[in-house]
Amino acid sequence: MSALGKSSTILRGAFLLAATLALTTGYWVSDYFLGKPPDLSGLHGTVFDNPREIQPFTLVDHTGKNFENSSLQGRWSFVFFGYTHCPDVCPTTLSVLNSVAHRLEAVKNQVQFIFITIDPGRDTPEKLGQFVSYFNGAFIGATGTDDAIRSLTRQLGVIYARATENSGTDSYLMDHSASVLLFDPAGRFHAAFTPPLNAADIADDFGKISKAYR
Repeated sequence: MSALGKSSTILRGAFLLAATLALTTGYWVSDYFLGKPPDLSGLHGTVFDNPREIQPFTLVDHTGKNFENSSLQGRWSFVFFGYTHCPDVCPTTLSVLNSVAHRLEAVKNQVQFIFITIDPGRDTPEKLGQFVSYFNGAFIGATGTDDAIRSLTRQLGVIYARATENSGTDSYLMDHSASVLLFDPAGRFHAAFTPPLNAADIADDFGKISKAYR
């Protein structure tokens, strides 16, 4: 075979090898270099295409430390708004979140769980600390002024109001949203889980959401 023939054979072999590699690694190349969006179909929660930046806020946690925007940064944060006198929804939700926490034990340093009161008149930091620790010793309780809490909830679409029944006594109830909100490590409102809440579904969704996070 002439030198020209050998060169032609080598070129054809190289081309076939390149084509094979392109076919077998095409999806990887596309995902890596073109930034192909990950598949988040089949989720039980709702993930926002454009996670929402949160305007500055200042609360206080159950240990007396400031709780603000920076407190939601560096880790994923599951946030629920409720109150300690709640007879049903809040205890049930915190029990579900405790189950989520156990399911995410392997990544516990990457997540935190926060309970923010909508009833600051009765929910002192001390009371919040006792309440959240009943469900999980690592949970964080937070409170603040009425204005601070209302400003934050308005940004997040969380609705609450004092129930009219027994409104003139200290044994009143509160009506409130029952969704669990998920903030990403940049402190942005990233996803939401609406009732009925299931620990396995939330933990499974979180695995997919966190894996897709960039």
